[in-house]
Amino acid sequence: MANNDLIILGMIFLLPSHGYQLKKNIRETVNPYFKINNNVLYPALAKMEKKGLIEGKEMPGKGINKKVYHITQKGRKHLLEIVAQPIEPDIDNFEFMVKAVFFDYISKEKRLGVIKPLYESKKQELQDTLEKKQKYGENLSPIALAVLEQGISEIKNSIGFLENLMEL
Repeated sequence: MANNDLIILGMIFLLPSHGYQLKKNIRETVNPYFKINNNVLYPALAKMEKKGLIEGKEMPGKGINKKVYHITQKGRKHLLEIVAQPIEPDIDNFEFMVKAVFFDYISKEKRLGVIKPLYESKKQELQDTLEKKQKYGENLSPIALAVLEQGISEIKNSIGFLENLMEL
């Protein structure tokens, strides 16, 4: 499950917005399949504003004023703390990708601390999967073998992606 604070703070960090625009920005940039409903968004914005992580400023609009949210220094610090938190190897891929969007804003040392546990886990997963292929491969149906090989390819691709992130 994606970290709503990370997504909301991150989007406001990248582009100050009012609530409706924020939902649109999330849908268009983070993931078109990730939807945050008003019952989650507006209480989260109110909570973040109360904590001093964001600041809402009323802006005149057509017919009604809109509250445009900007990240505060405290909010930026909190966002970067979330990004720098070490992750569990079984992190949801979507959540990792959202976190990775902000890796440019933390030190390489912190970035490596976030990525390495996942990298080591993926390397172990590849080794285990290759051993399974060697042990059971000749007994698998052609389709089951194709599925296994696709999984191996995806794991290798993930490892390459993580290696690239660690080198940047």
